[in-house]
Amino acid sequence: MSQPTGGGRDIESAVAIYTAVAMRGGSARAGESGAGGLGEMAGLDDERLAAGLRTLTAMGLIRRVDGRIETVDPDAALAVAMDTYLGTAAAQLRNAAALSETTQALLTVFRPVVARLQEQVDVQHFEDPESRQSSVADIEASARETMDSLHPGPMPPDMAVLDKALVGDMAMIRRGVRVRALYLRSQLRVPKYAKYLHDLSDAGVNVRLVDHAAHDLLVMDRHTVVLPGIPHEHATSMTLVRGAVLARSYAALYEDYWLRAAPLSAVARPDSGDGPDGLGLTDQERSIIRLMANGCSDDRIARTLGVARRTVQRVMTKLMERLQVSSRFEVGLKLAQLLDPEELWP
Repeated sequence: MSQPTGGGRDIESAVAIYTAVAMRGGSARAGESGAGGLGEMAGLDDERLAAGLRTLTAMGLIRRVDGRIETVDPDAALAVAMDTYLGTAAAQLRNAAALSETTQALLTVFRPVVARLQEQVDVQHFEDPESRQSSVADIEASARETMDSLHPGPMPPDMAVLDKALVGDMAMIRRGVRVRALYLRSQLRVPKYAKYLHDLSDAGVNVRLVDHAAHDLLVMDRHTVVLPGIPHEHATSMTLVRGAVLARSYAALYEDYWLRAAPLSAVARPDSGDGPDGLGLTDQERSIIRLMANGCSDDRIARTLGVARRTVQRVMTKLMERLQVSSRFEVGLKLAQLLDPEELWP
């Protein structure tokens, strides 16, 4: 039965060559494939001869010395093969030990070090515009997961500034960063700013609107925060805070604003005050509905909105009466039919 030739081992040809060379005293000229040559002696064509020689070389059964092929005793070849295997196994064992040591150090030494560093707080203060802009640009470039911004201050009169900011937001979105932005509802009254907010939304930024906020806020990856150096003085100075221990509080503050805010699509569409749904929902009712839709309990909704638990329950009872339903589940179903989903979900 013929064995595979090609790139695989050809045992049959290897045996024929090994036997032919051994019968000539264990040595033959390499490349003797013509009349009287190795190929003829082994009864092989050039292709089978080459395949057999490759097999013998791979198995360590021949060696080439001064243009000649010499056979190697099978026991000697086996000893060499075992030494090679044991050397490889020893190297793999050393690699496994090194990997285990590295893993142990990463998990038990370096990870806690990083965790401690993240808990540390670093505060920097910037006064001049160049350093502020450079620092914010570095933060945007290093964002990996989230970038949340709150802008209650006046919009820049120069639209080139906003266009540059839009380019930066789009770059983050292309990297897979989730970008959210909160602006004042009053910005919609200025056509150029209203267009900018819609451009942001079209670019993939999740835009919501609030009626009022205390000061500008930027939260990146829940561990870096940018604040105005002096509240209500947007263009004077900037404070940069690094460290999860403080950033978590500002991230929670941002989430509170976010849950209270209205989606741009819901606020920007023209309506008659009561809205196309005809429900005439108040801001408090919309906030409660939005929090309820996010799975918040009455207690949490009350804490978030700063009201009593019974106030939340009273609002829900009135909504059930107005919608003519008997359960909160039915309230959710009814509102899903009447309202834009963006008004209910973050």
